[in-house]
Amino acid sequence: MSVLDSEPLMESELAEIIGHGELVPLLAALAHLTGDRRYLDPESRPRSVTVLGRAVAGATDDAALELAISGLKAISGTDPDAVGSTVDRELIEYLVGAPIDDGTEDMLRYQLGMPHDQGAPRWQASTSSEAGLSVAIIGAGMSGILMARRLDQAGIPYTVFERNADIGGVWYENTYPGCRVDTTNYIYSYSFATRDNWTHDFSLQQAVRDYLGEVAAEYGVDRNVRFGTELLAATYNEASCTWQLKLDGPDGPYEAEFSAMVSAVGQLNQPKIPDVPGLDSFAGPAFHTARWEQDVDLTGKRVAVIGTGASAYQVIPAIADRVESLTIFQRSAPWMEWTPAYTDEVKPGLRWLFENVPTYSQWYRAYQFWITADARRPYYSVDPTWDRPGSVSAENEELRQHLVSGLERQYQDRPDLLEQVIPSYAPYSKRLLRDNGQWAKTLHRPNVRLVSDHIEAIDEQGVRTSAEHIDVDVIIFATGFRASEILAQVDVTGTNGLKLRDEWAGDPKAYMGVAVPGFPNMFCLYGPNTNVVVSSSLFFFSESAVNLVISALEHLDKTGAGAVECTRETLDRFVAEIDEASELTAWGASNESTWYKSASGRVSQNWPLRVLDYWSGTREFPLDKFQVLRPAVRDLEVAR
Repeated sequence: MSVLDSEPLMESELAEIIGHGELVPLLAALAHLTGDRRYLDPESRPRSVTVLGRAVAGATDDAALELAISGLKAISGTDPDAVGSTVDRELIEYLVGAPIDDGTEDMLRYQLGMPHDQGAPRWQASTSSEAGLSVAIIGAGMSGILMARRLDQAGIPYTVFERNADIGGVWYENTYPGCRVDTTNYIYSYSFATRDNWTHDFSLQQAVRDYLGEVAAEYGVDRNVRFGTELLAATYNEASCTWQLKLDGPDGPYEAEFSAMVSAVGQLNQPKIPDVPGLDSFAGPAFHTARWEQDVDLTGKRVAVIGTGASAYQVIPAIADRVESLTIFQRSAPWMEWTPAYTDEVKPGLRWLFENVPTYSQWYRAYQFWITADARRPYYSVDPTWDRPGSVSAENEELRQHLVSGLERQYQDRPDLLEQVIPSYAPYSKRLLRDNGQWAKTLHRPNVRLVSDHIEAIDEQGVRTSAEHIDVDVIIFATGFRASEILAQVDVTGTNGLKLRDEWAGDPKAYMGVAVPGFPNMFCLYGPNTNVVVSSSLFFFSESAVNLVISALEHLDKTGAGAVECTRETLDRFVAEIDEASELTAWGASNESTWYKSASGRVSQNWPLRVLDYWSGTREFPLDKFQVLRPAVRDLEVAR
């Protein structure tokens, strides 16, 4: 019988329910609901989750469990509408487990979202303003929807241009079998549109796409999207301080003009196909996971998958049981983070807590955010005195040994496979992938083979490596994206005829990932150096970046200025700081080839500093780092 079937629930049943959730946020929620500080007793605080899993979710001591059980009894029948909105610092410090500074407190209050949407603009655009602001948003994915919502709240007209036929961005384009998030949905979602009815902790692609569509419809964003419309060129008009766009829509090419342009195309929208000799000669279907061909039936086919990154880790277990043979071509093995519940549905006890404990879902979200925010920094930070191959510090070596022991358990009967799946590089040099044993189980299948030999060519019949030729019927590329080529397909022209593709030259740089000198009133979301490798969530980073954009537009609205432009000096200082910090990360110190780096070898995609640093750097418009331009004035007025 389910623990939810009886009422009133017995203490043993409540204990089982509590074990499905997280005790720290539950006790914080109980203290918030009742005002009783005994729930915050530091002597009874349960153990925290650690990176290496020493204390898993739900692990606790008897005192904390007894407190939680008594608390659930005490709040039975509580009216959610009667819950106070005040959240004092003591509650937040309990959630964290240590004293916090003002910046951390503000960041966590934002995640809690109580008593209201903390990210909503605190101003309204003036209808009589000479600025006459209007914004073009390029892309209707996660960041584009977010930007549109904030512009709506500020009363600024906007239009979203989306090349696809519907909302979703990468979650519209990536439809391969097994596609899902690898960040829990409780933080992989908007702070102003949280959900506690996810069916899985790590949702499948369709659920994420549905969520984005629901949010866009709920806030009316979808009414301002022009689907099937691609941006061909964007030129900044220095006389009028506007962006003139050339677009190709369902009815053909046309032009439009806006005060500002926001790129919400992100980093992962251009699939990367390796330059393998003879690829065009292959007789069968060959496609990228991000352009999955749904009409290709893999049943009974000899399939080759090139790559063992994130999409391969998901798609290969999903198709292995229906193909005749599956050959996996691996350049270098990925590290795998053991995640037992990765594909499981949300446990019934956690659902019960969401449904019966007012505000628990907010506290749960904030806690999930906190334990991933900067907790893992020691495990990827470089110790310059450390000289052991395969790791970058004592903590990183500890993580390596933990990961290796997990692999050894899964491949103890296949030493040949074990040799192939243990990476030679330090953990976090590349993306850590999530797995619950499906990858090892798939590699053990008799119809699956892992090949680490170098691919020399592709011909009509299949793939030729340095050791053999393998006949296949279908080739699937799980080879990632051209992440450093942001907006490379669009002809973007800034001041004095400066071309964005020339300015970046395959090595994109932007202040806080948002602003680029020479391109006034152009802003990027999920821009250079804002990829989240280890911690937090892309939703959080996008919400932070959007706040910076909104604050820049607020300055334009209130001052009547034509445009703002990041100074060259500001960008140079920022890039120097980012590059120095990147060198002290596992991915920056590694020689391993990854999409984190541009062709020059510079880490152009990842954020190497603290999550708190990005939050703090995007809270207010940094006027001293920008210059202000006014219509028909070519001389730049540096605002102080």
